[in-house]
Formats: sequence, structure tokens, C-alpha cells
Amino acid sequence: MTRAPSEADRPDPHDSSVRDDGERGLAPGGEERLKPHVRMALATWPQIDPAVEAIVNQIGDAHRYLTTEMRESLAHVGLTLEEFKVLMELRAGPRSHGSLSRGLQVSTGAMTNRLDKLERQALVTRARDPDDRRGVLLSMTEAGSERLGAYIDRGAQRERQLLEGLTQTDKRQLNDLLAKLLDSLRAEQAG
Repeated sequence: MTRAPSEADRPDPHDSSVRDDGERGLAPGGEERLKPHVRMALATWPQIDPAVEAIVNQIGDAHRYLTTEMRESLAHVGLTLEEFKVLMELRAGPRSHGSLSRGLQVSTGAMTNRLDKLERQALVTRARDPDDRRGVLLSMTEAGSERLGAYIDRGAQRERQLLEGLTQTDKRQLNDLLAKLLDSLRAEQAG
């Protein structure tokens, strides 16, 4: 005759030697895919949820990888990430120096350096603000627009290549899950 398991018979969910990957939110074998320092942290601090830690680390790793790829694509067309951001802001139309600085959350000095470099490359121009005789408006030139377009073409192609391992269904599911995560994070921040 079998007996119902008592509290003492149940494995401690915080005991790293007795983790049921299915119950802990990791796929079977998922813990072995974690980086050594993450596995060490899980073994040292049992209060860490391996599924949560895996999500946080994998999102961070994906972000670093994609940012590196983006910088390489930008460098191929002769832009830095910071210059790209300025051109994207100017795509909507002329902007003042202060407006660009605030929009990109950089100091006016850093913005001046970026704008000087972009102007030397003939990617942006400065012109007097007709509504403020002390003000200057910045605009993207045709060459700036072409350079931005060259990056967009290359970057879009590279992003598709990087995600070739995912099916359309995978991409839809990943997008849905990431949207759900971001909604949760935004609600937490707003609360």
C-alpha cells in the first residue's frame, strides 16, 4: 500500500541539487545552458529563481549581441550609434540644438560634438531659426538621408539573418511574450 507523501518527503524547491526544471520554469536541461556564474549564484543563493535569472541573463545577452551587430552595421556605412540617433531625430524635420539634447538625453556639449562631426561629413546643416534670431535649426541633408537609408537597408537585412533560426510562429510568440514582459515592467515602474 502506498502512502501520500508527507511534507518531509517533498523536495525543498530551494535546494539546487533537487530542481525540477519543469516546475521551476526552465525547459529540461535548461539549467545546464546557464552561464557558470549564474549556476554558481543559483547554488549559493537558493532564493534566486532559476527561470527568472535565465530570462534576465538571456535578454541581457541578446541585447549586447544585437547592439554589437548594430554598431558593426553602422560602422560599415560610416556612422556611430550616437550619430544614427541624431539622424533619426532629424528625420522628422528640423530641430533645435536644445530639443535634440533633451530628446536624446545628452548634454549640450556632447550634442555640439556630434553635430560638428555630422556637419563636417555634410550629413546635417545648421540654419538660423526664423522664429528665434538667436536660435539655430538643424536639418538632415540629402547625404544624411542616403547614409541613414544605407544603414537601414543593411541593418534590416542583418537582423533578418540573425533571427533566421526562428519560425514565423516563434517570432510571433516571442513578440507576444516580450510585449507582456514590457507591459509588466512598465506597470511596475509606474506603480
